[in-house]
Amino acid sequence: MPFFSPQLLKRTELLSLSAARTGGSPLLAAVRKKLPGGGTEVTGHRDYSPGDDFHAIDWTLCARRDELHIKLFEGQSDRDVHLLLDCSPSMGLGRPPKFQLARQIAAALGYASLMNLDRLVVAAFADGLAADLPPLRHASRILRLLRFLEELSPRGTKTDLLRAVEMFVRRPQRSGPVVVISDLYDPNGFQRGFDLLRFHGYDPRLVHLVDPSDAASALLGDVDLIDVESQTGMKVTITERTVRRYLALVAEFHNAVREYCRRRGIVYMPIPCDMAEDEVFLRVLGCRRDRLASPFQPVAAVS
Repeated sequence: MPFFSPQLLKRTELLSLSAARTGGSPLLAAVRKKLPGGGTEVTGHRDYSPGDDFHAIDWTLCARRDELHIKLFEGQSDRDVHLLLDCSPSMGLGRPPKFQLARQIAAALGYASLMNLDRLVVAAFADGLAADLPPLRHASRILRLLRFLEELSPRGTKTDLLRAVEMFVRRPQRSGPVVVISDLYDPNGFQRGFDLLRFHGYDPRLVHLVDPSDAASALLGDVDLIDVESQTGMKVTITERTVRRYLALVAEFHNAVREYCRRRGIVYMPIPCDMAEDEVFLRVLGCRRDRLASPFQPVAAVS
């Protein structure tokens, strides 16, 4: 069964249209530049980039300059939206697996961006950039996005967001909003990666996937613990005091993530991996049930 069924795709389309009427997703929000002119008047040009619609090429200007240029129209948005998807081994944990949910969120945000005529750039990371999709523009390219996401699987040896971002910012591309979808299980911390994105002019946003079972440990006694990413193990004795300390550290970590994002003005959206599918899509796309007209009510998902 495909991870993103036709019924789910149709629901995403309807929710994206509804969200556009009420301001859209906070994860994709941006300050738009107002261009001069009126109607369909051409207000400027820019260099052609891979993924641009070739119908927008100004062939007259290209003939004079022997270079490809894209026409910009009054009121037209022209930005890149980047999705960075964590595909480290820890994303395979959870019920349902965090990686399954992460791919569906990436597909929903990607589709909303394509419908908004943004240029979409998608990359997966673990201990570096693991895979990337050539830039896309226009909703007709959604199948390329879905095929790319469906072929992804958890890989790598650990999460290293800083190294992935160092590789990401060296690529020849324009800055813009960057939505990071991750469980943030980075042994070196996620903050430096986000700081580097901001230093290079990107606008990071965070979808934090949380496994509720992490805060409900029932292990007691002598156990063997194995790090799913490094595959290293250790024998430990877990007492009730150990459990209390562990739960305090989990809560401290989540509070630190929230506070970091608040202080730097980063859009932060925690998503429990056991959240109902309908609620996940409503949240990431910026919809409200009380503002959904009847034609836009979500249809039943096919499992």
